[in-house]
Parts: sequence; C-alpha cells; structure tokens
Amino acid sequence: MEYERTLTTVVAAMVRPKVEKYLDSLHAALGESFTIRILRSDGGLTSVDLAKEFSSNLLYSGPAGGVAGVAGIIAQKTRYKNLLTFDMGGTSTDVCLIQNGIPSLRRETTVGDLTVRAPSVDVRTVGAGGGSIAHVPEVTKALRVGPESAGATPGPAAYGKGGVKATVTDANVVLGYLPPALLGGAFKMDITASKRAVQVIADAIGLTLNEAAEGILRVANEKMYGALKSVSVERGHDPREYSLVAFGGAGPLHACALARLCQSYPVIIPPSPGVLCAFGDAVTSLRHEVGRTHICKLTDVSATDILDICKSLSTQASAVLEMQGVDSSRQRHTFEADMRYSGQALSLPVAFLLEALERDGLEILQRSFTTLHHTLFTYSLDLPIEIINLRSRVEEISDDVILVDLVKSENEVNPSSNALAERTQIYWNGDVYYDVPVWERNELRSGDRIVGPAIITEMDSNTLVMPDHRAEVDRFGNILLWPSESAAVRSEAEDNQKIITELVEASLANARLEMDALILRSALSPAMREQLDYFPMISAGSGPNEGKMVIGQFGSYIQHFLNIWKGSIEEGDVFITNDPYDVQGGISHLNDMLVMLPVYYNGKRVAWTANQGHFTDVGGQTPGSLPIHGRTIFEDGIQIPLSKLYDKGQLNEALVNVICRNSRTPDFSRADLHALVAACRIAGQRVSEMCARFGTEAFEQALADLLDRNKMAFAQLLKTNIPARRMTFHDWMDDDGTGLGPWKVSCTMFKEPLEDGSGERLVYDFDGTDPQAESSVNWLVSPTTWKMRSSAYLIKALDPSITLNDGAYDLMDVRIPLGTLLNPIRPAALSCRTHLLGRTLDLILGLIGQRQPRFMTAAGFSDSPHFFYSGWRIDGIYFQLYQISFGGVPGRPVGDGLDGHSMFPSMKTVPNEILELYFPLRIEHYSTIPDSGGAGLHRGGNGIRIDYCFLRPGEISLHDDRWLTKPWGVNGGEPGARSSKTLVRAADGVRVPLPSKADYIAVREGDILEWRTWGGGGYGVPHKRPAEVVAREVREGLVSRNGALRYGVVLTDALEVDAVATSTVRAEMEARKTVEGREAGAFEIDRGGTLAELFGRCEAETGLPPPRLPSGRTLRGPPAALPHIMALHAKRQQEDREEFGANYERYAGVGVDEEVRGRRSYR
Repeated sequence: MEYERTLTTVVAAMVRPKVEKYLDSLHAALGESFTIRILRSDGGLTSVDLAKEFSSNLLYSGPAGGVAGVAGIIAQKTRYKNLLTFDMGGTSTDVCLIQNGIPSLRRETTVGDLTVRAPSVDVRTVGAGGGSIAHVPEVTKALRVGPESAGATPGPAAYGKGGVKATVTDANVVLGYLPPALLGGAFKMDITASKRAVQVIADAIGLTLNEAAEGILRVANEKMYGALKSVSVERGHDPREYSLVAFGGAGPLHACALARLCQSYPVIIPPSPGVLCAFGDAVTSLRHEVGRTHICKLTDVSATDILDICKSLSTQASAVLEMQGVDSSRQRHTFEADMRYSGQALSLPVAFLLEALERDGLEILQRSFTTLHHTLFTYSLDLPIEIINLRSRVEEISDDVILVDLVKSENEVNPSSNALAERTQIYWNGDVYYDVPVWERNELRSGDRIVGPAIITEMDSNTLVMPDHRAEVDRFGNILLWPSESAAVRSEAEDNQKIITELVEASLANARLEMDALILRSALSPAMREQLDYFPMISAGSGPNEGKMVIGQFGSYIQHFLNIWKGSIEEGDVFITNDPYDVQGGISHLNDMLVMLPVYYNGKRVAWTANQGHFTDVGGQTPGSLPIHGRTIFEDGIQIPLSKLYDKGQLNEALVNVICRNSRTPDFSRADLHALVAACRIAGQRVSEMCARFGTEAFEQALADLLDRNKMAFAQLLKTNIPARRMTFHDWMDDDGTGLGPWKVSCTMFKEPLEDGSGERLVYDFDGTDPQAESSVNWLVSPTTWKMRSSAYLIKALDPSITLNDGAYDLMDVRIPLGTLLNPIRPAALSCRTHLLGRTLDLILGLIGQRQPRFMTAAGFSDSPHFFYSGWRIDGIYFQLYQISFGGVPGRPVGDGLDGHSMFPSMKTVPNEILELYFPLRIEHYSTIPDSGGAGLHRGGNGIRIDYCFLRPGEISLHDDRWLTKPWGVNGGEPGARSSKTLVRAADGVRVPLPSKADYIAVREGDILEWRTWGGGGYGVPHKRPAEVVAREVREGLVSRNGALRYGVVLTDALEVDAVATSTVRAEMEARKTVEGREAGAFEIDRGGTLAELFGRCEAETGLPPPRLPSGRTLRGPPAALPHIMALHAKRQQEDREEFGANYERYAGVGVDEEVRGRRSYR
C-alpha cells in the first residue's frame, strides 16, 4: 500500500548513494576482468547496475545468503528437501522454511519497524542471540533474556572486554558447552567472568549457578522455538515433517534443544556453519522478476487476458537476464498470482504453470487458492475471488555445484583418536557429565558416529551433541544429529522444574501471537483485518483460578460467563454473546462479538480461550450500528444472549444465519466469526500441546505462578509507588451527540488495608461521575477491565516484558455507583461508549501521575473516533465503510508523543488505497497537522487531517470528541489542539462546521469532509525544549514558523535558529514562569481554560454553539428511582452554578423543550 511504497522510496533514496559508492569502489579495485554479482534479499543474484538501481532489494541479503546456502547445498545435495533453517548469531536468530527445496518468499522486507515493498526470503527474526542479555526485573523476579544485546563491544563477559552482564554466550560457557579457546585457540574465554555474571542472575532468582545458566538457555530457546513455529505451524506446516538446519556462530550449540522442541529431525549442521551465509552467495544464481498490479475478480476476466499479461511479464524479465549474459535456453520461468477473497486483508501467493492455465483455464487458480486458504485457515468462503498482482520470475539455470566427498571412516563407533582435541565436563539437565570428548571437526571422516554428550569444535562454530542425541557425519561432511534410541522418556516438567513458569509464559505469548496472525490473515472486515480491532485471550480452566486471564487484553470475561451460565459445558463447545450486560461489561457494546472455547486435555478442562472482535454491523438503527441518538440497547442492534455456537463440535448454523441476516454486511460477519473461532481453536491446540509437553499439573501450576507473580509485583508497587494520600482527578466527555455536555468522569484513588491484615488494596471510587446519559455514550465498565488498565500501566512501566494477567485483581477494588455513565442500568444504550472508554485512560494518567514523576504524562488521543459512510454504488450494490481515526500521543517523561497514532498501539490505519479501491471516495489530503500537539519540553504528538471526497450520494456518521475541552498539558506543557469536522458542499462551496457526534448527515457527489483529530498535550515547559529540535521540526512541517514562538524559538529566513533573538524571548518566558510561581516537578495541568471560559469562547473558536449542561436535564427512567443518583444530580447542579454563575440557566438550557433540545437533523 501507499505507506510501504513511500517507505520503499525513502529507503532507496537513503541507501542508493551508499550502495553506488561501495560498488563503484569495489569495481575499481577488482578491475574489468572480474564480473561482480550482488546477492538480493530474495536469495538470488543481480548485476552491479541493477543492484544500484534497485538498492532496496538488497536490505535483507545477509540472512538470505544463509538460506540460499541451505537451499543450494543441503536441499540440492541430500535427500532432505523440507527444511527449517536456524541461523543464530550474536544479536538475533533468523529462521526460514524451505519446502521441496524452495525457500518461502514474501513480498515485503521488514527491517526493524519499517516495512519495504521489496521481495525477500521469508525470514523471521527474534531477539535472541549469543549476546542477548539476561536480566531479572526487581518487581517481578522473572528471568528475561533479550532483546537487549551486549553487542561486539563490550560483548559477553566471557570476551574479557569489560562486559559484566550475563548473556546467552556466558551461560554456554558456564555449562561447559563452549571450549576455553575459540577460533582455533586464538581467542581465550574468560570463564571466571562468565561465572561471575551468571551468578548475579542466580542470586536474583534463587538458583544455583548451573541452574541459572540452564534457565537462561531454555528461555532463549523458547523464544527461538516461537520463531520456528511462526514460519511453520502458523503456515499450516507440521515441523515434524521438516529437518532442522542449524548454522551461524551459535546455532549448532542450540540445535539439539530446538530440534527436541520442534521434533524436527535430523538436525543438519553443514560444514563451516559460521560462514554459511557467505557460502550461499556462491551457490545461488541470477534472478529477476517483473510484476504488475491487475485487480480483478475471476468472474470478470478471462484466462486469455491473464495469459497475455503473464507472457508479457515473462518477456520483460527474460530480457533483463539476457542483458546479464544468460541465454534464454538457460532460463527457468515461474509464475505467481497474489489472490484473496474480494475485500480480504492478506493476499496469498498462488504459483501456477502457464501450461495448466492454458489447459484448465481460471479454474486452476480458483482451485489452488481455495486449497491454500483452507490449508492455512481451516476454512474457505463462498465469496468472489480476486487477483491482485501477477508476477513472472526468471532464474538462471546454474551449473551444478560439485562437492568433494569426505574420506570414509574406518571406525564403527567413535572417530579416530586424531580427532580428539581434549576432554571436558558439562552440566546438562541437572547432572554433571565428566570426561566429555571434544572433537575437531576437520579431522572427522564420512561415516563417523558420535554418541552424546560430546562437543564438536571448528574454527567458526561449535556443535553440542546432547547426552540424549547421537551424531553421524555424511559423505559431504554434514553432521546429522538424531535423538538416541535409548534416550529416556522424560517430561519437560521434570527437566525444567526451576523455570517452567518462564517457559509456559513464553509458550503462552507464542500462542497469543499465533491467534493474532490467524485473525489478521483470515478476517474480512476492515475493522479486524486492517485496524486489528480484536482482542484474544487465554485463561485458566479449573480450580480457584478458573476464568482468570493469563494472557491477553481487557481482562477476563470467563468468570462473568461462569457466574450466569446454567447449561452444560463440554468438549467441543464454543459459546457466543455480544450482550455487554450478560458478561457484566466484559465486552462493551453489541458490535463486540465474543466467542469462548473451553480447552480439554485428557478429559479435563485445563483452560479457556476467547476472542472478541468488532463486527462492522449488527443491525442497529444506523449503518455501522453505532447510533448516537439511540436511547436503549434495542436501537443498538441485535442482542445475542449467551448461547452455544458449537455444541460438542456441531455448528449452530441457524444462529450464524441469524447473526448474518441481521447485518448490513453479512459477508464480513460470517468471515470474521470464522476467524474468531479459528483463533480460539489454534490457541486451544497450543494449550493441549503445553499440557502434553510439561504435564497437566505442571501447566496448571505455572498458570497459578504467573497469576501470583503479578499479584506480588502489584503488592510491591502499592508499597513503593502509590502514596498514602487520597488522589482525585476528573476529566470530561464533551457531549453526548444530542447537545448535552460536557459529561464529568471523576475518580478518587486511595489505599485501604486488606481484611486479613496481609497488606493493602488499591481502591478506585468513581463517586462524582455524572448520572447515565439517555443517548448511547454510556460505558458499562467491567471491574476487571479497569483493573487490567490500571495495573498494566503500573506494572509494564517497571517490567515491560511481563505477561499481563488477572493475578493482581484481588488487590484492587473498583466502586462505580449504579446508574452512572460507567455503570448504566439495562436497557441503557451502549453503542458509542468509545469516548468514555478512551477518556478514562486520561483519568488513569491524571490519578497516578500526581505523585509519581515516572508515571506523569499529559492527556493524549484518548478515543477511537469512528467514521461511517454508506450508500449504493452505481451498480446497485450497497457499500458501508467503518474507519477509526488516529491522533497525537501525549508528551511523556521519556520523550515526545508520537504523531498520528492510535489509542490502542496494536491498531493500524486502513490504507488509503484500500479505501479508494473498495469504496466510492477519494482521499484528497492525508497528513499530520502542524502545531496540533501541545508545546512542551516534550512535544505532544500531532493529530491528523484527512479529507474525504465522496463519489456517490450517501450518508455519513461522525463519532469524535475533544472539540470543546482540550487534551491537557502537564507541568508547564500546553494543551493539544481540538478536533474539528467541516463539510465542504460541492454545489456552492459552503463550509459547514459539523458537530463531533452526529448521524444521518447527507452527502452528495463531490462533497468533501475535512476531518481533523486532536493532538496530545505537551509535557514540561516549552522554552526548555532544545531550539535546534524546534527548528528541525519546522523544516519537517511538524511545527509552523509561528508555532516555534510557543517554544520561544525565533527563526531566520533560512529556518535556522536566531540565537540572539531566541535567547531574549526565552529569558522573558522564564521570567514570566518565575512570577507565576511554578514549581519544577509539581503536578500541574493546563486545560486551556476553565469550563466557563471554554464555553464563553466556544462559538468563536469552533464555529459551534456550546453544549447544554447535563445538570439542567430532568432525570428519567431507572436512574431517577435511585436516591444516590438524585443526590449526585443535585450536587452537579450546584457545582455548575458555582462554575457558571449568572450564565448557568442559559448554558443549562432551562426552559428548553427536552425532546428537541440539542437535536439537529442532517437528513
């Protein structure tokens, strides 16, 4: 999409000059007699000229070289064609899958956090290498490995260059797996330093030196195991059907352990594994591909059309290789089509032969795609299939690589004594092994057999043959490792008693990632497939912890379900609901479809997996089913009470049909429901595998330990980071879409002793929050959801690697008065709860930051603004768009807020090209808004501007906030800019300011909606921000020239800092700050004015009249019968009278008909 292509252009502009300079120098040094070939990211070679022109194709050539070496040597020369490659170096590990001798490719190259549109070998990287640092966070006492690396300098402690932190290499040294001298004896290991570094870890977690070293390796191995599963299991491949090829400097040391986890045998250690990447360059061949975007449904195109395009592409690609000296007779042609269900997120590459396409027509493409989709996702859909891209790849048919056979061994058991370098001792699985042979690999012969334990050493790497493995050398010098026939059968619980909790934690994290990957690939709606609006989780399945979330988001719904479900729960069942009242707010509106699956192992329920995803439409009053004017939940859409979607494995087709029939987008609903269930099932399979691997009892104990760990960490935080005094904070939701607002959300946080005297609990009391609204902005807050949010913020700040779970919830109490905005009474409408859901994030920041500088931050983009556009295409087909907007992250103690970001970090924007492809609109403008982030020492992130030009008549709905109040700045930082919505009518050019929340806004062809989101508040005094940073941001368009004056920065005509003028202005700003008496470090917020002041300036600044105060309404319905609500309402009236004085009655709308007050028609 456009973002990836833009990155590709930028990366090419950055990389190309360096590539050109290097290649020109290399060519000049070698002379004309040498022909230079450059390795590409996809494992093929290219010429110097093409390498310069397409420099972005070289970014991943390093990892690609190793994969090319495996494909060219192992796959070509042995009988092992299905391979998992495992390349472990100093800082990271790269893995890839090779099927039938061909490496998997992907259409994008990801470097760090950047994704470039360039083909590459599908290598997955994980931050676990020899230099990965082990550490134990003080608050959780959990063993962590990586992603921080010691690098080459100072490197592991064993290098003797000043490194003091324990690394994976140091753990290998302590256990005896690495010889005292490396590189043929030229490099001596500092064993004492390694022991000293690992002992620090041992002392921190209460283990012996050797136990700690083994723990470090096993945690690292678990991370690498997750990466291997990501390229195999997630793709529908069984790793047991593949052999593991280990290389890189550290790969052979960990090969047996990884093979044991994957059951991928034999393990193959090629000769010189430390330099296999370089060897791969020599055995691969020239390659070029040409592609064309050709978006069409299979029903709208003919096989002849596709054939003509493919032949044209093939001719172009062939000509490029001919220019590089490869005759057409030495070229191999392959073809691929990127295909997907129409509207689906991820396309699948489908390989095909031109001959088959000519013979069978488009049926061959349809059949291949359907089969591949079912293999990957376990289901297929009755939806139109479309082609996205067509490709022709041409590769040189290279000369066969000739490998020299090793001399045949004359020994039947051990190698010749000439190969024995020394004997050593190692520690493995709790036992010490003495007299372990260390063999010189260059002295081994074909047919040599080695029984573990043993170490095989060579110049560039070392291979560990574990005690339960054996090794054999093949004719080409590859070492083949197998599990010993006599190896004792032991559960991993027995092997890993000391660190089983860490291993289960890592396995759960891998399972969660697998759930994410499956939904991403198989969901159909933009909400789930593009913006990732889904939230998977896994919970304990039995005993006192049943239903407690052990990994996931938003806390558990399972306990709420168990409290009210009266029917049976059996293996094969899948439960479903979208009713928030059924699960006490575990989901928050009817669009959130929740599925829950009990996981059984050997007849016992051991876990629950669950998933909630946002459905685009559930039959509500308005397209998208988020009616702002809805007064009851009946107007929000269809309510699915707790039901069985599957009963002992049997699908309730009638229920699925009911859900789809009550949706304006039934195809989305059906596909997304399949995706949610499939993700739960894959997680259930992984849980069963954990039970088989560790034992059920050990697995359940690990879950209990994980929950206890978070509880103990939170208890410690209560003691050390939460002050004893009561802290109160409030914020506002600007309006409810019917003209009433702002709505107050208030919370008081304090500690109180537990009843048993064992400690304290943290209490959140929402007394003072406004009574519930009569529109759909209420949010039924689940106490577990609030506990998850607040505990996550605290614990993650001190241990970012911790797995969030429900363990700490016993140490928190959430008190929300019934009948208020956050605890409405059925049948209150809930569909537009997103504004309160987000605003309470600012509430957490305001509460916790008051006395803790490390948690102090400004207000940010605390919302998920929704935009809807619906109508009829010119061909009579209904369309409906649902999109979430992004804004500015607040300035923080650690730095600036991010520009144009989501409230939920996992969410992504819908690419503009997707919008324009599937909906009748054009994106006229998309950018961040200069100066919209609050000025500060750390600037608030900017909001975004997106202009939609509508190409068909239709209706739009708007759901946004912060158009009246501002995202507050903190500690001298200024507030961020407000949001705004303006409709520019094509007929007359009139600009119509729109409210932040409205339904049924009619648009015509050519009308333009200018949508601007708000920025984040600033942190710290603006004139303390480095002047050069401000100048640079002016040049980058993030801050305007006038906006630089907010920081006290004066610029020259060349947009450089005018040092003299800047110094003068900043001195004046500092003097004003001193006069105002601001204290450094004191908690101070800037809301941009009092409510009365904001009301007084509202129409002049926004073009809209101020809302009517909710305290002026007459309460009706269930809340009016509650004495505490009536008392609260009276209190709010008094507060508003004091705030607004003589203007109260005007702003409260006293005397205005309540049925029409604030309502406005846009039909």
